[in-house]
Amino acid sequence: MGSDEERKKRRRLGPAAAEGAAKPASPSDPFGGGGGGGLYDFLPPPDPSKDAAATAAAERQQFSRPKLPPEDRSRVIFLDVDGVLLPTGSIETIIVDGVALPARTAVQESDFGTSALGNLRSIVQQTGATIVLSSEWRRTEALRSSIGTVLRSQDIPLLRDCTPIFSARPELQKHDPIVAWCERRSREIGKWLKDHPEVSAWVALDDLDFAWADAVRLAGTPWMKHRSVHTNDKICLTEEGVTRAVDLLRNPPPEPKPAPRKVSSGRAATSELLCSTEDSMPERIRLG
Repeated sequence: MGSDEERKKRRRLGPAAAEGAAKPASPSDPFGGGGGGGLYDFLPPPDPSKDAAATAAAERQQFSRPKLPPEDRSRVIFLDVDGVLLPTGSIETIIVDGVALPARTAVQESDFGTSALGNLRSIVQQTGATIVLSSEWRRTEALRSSIGTVLRSQDIPLLRDCTPIFSARPELQKHDPIVAWCERRSREIGKWLKDHPEVSAWVALDDLDFAWADAVRLAGTPWMKHRSVHTNDKICLTEEGVTRAVDLLRNPPPEPKPAPRKVSSGRAATSELLCSTEDSMPERIRLG
């Protein structure tokens, strides 16, 4: 009977009331029983001052960038990706409908140049310009979405829009696909601008030399060279490019007055029409 009464008492008071009851487990004694040699005994004690310093450093890094101004929808950056935000050839590509696109369905932040992304943000920070994707990477939803994600990771606003997709002019495509590509992009940008008359200042960031497009320009297509920042496709967008882009957005240049073109006939006329007086054509396949 005595033992029955003792068991009832222990149930009422709990195991701690019993003499010699084992200590419950704790962080310093995870196995209980009051024995030494806790699982985390080898770790140094917490240092509140170091923890606070680490937290402050993270906050400084997050908020060290200048605050972006309100969005100015009268200013637009037409953004190419390959050769502007990441070096040409840095990721594997495939050909889709005659256009080279990333072999992967999406890209990530580590694919891009940190300095180039920072320089793009600097243009936005100094002008409030919105971003319209003119790159061939706009062709798939997955690529557009992943580019937007990368921009947001750098505190760059979401893409405002994408330019339409046109076909190349057959006569240019036959002569030189790069010239045809550049001219097509100019028409795509021109169509977007016609649909958005509120835009009064714009710049095209691209590793295509728009002098090629201007040399074969159709009536109604905007002159491009004087409103573009031509990047080195291996170096991408630089601080010098930022300076030029900001100046073009703040002080839009007047439209150029083309010199009268000499009238020729036959093959010489075609050659004169298609050839740029500036750089030679790149002997490579680009992403766009």
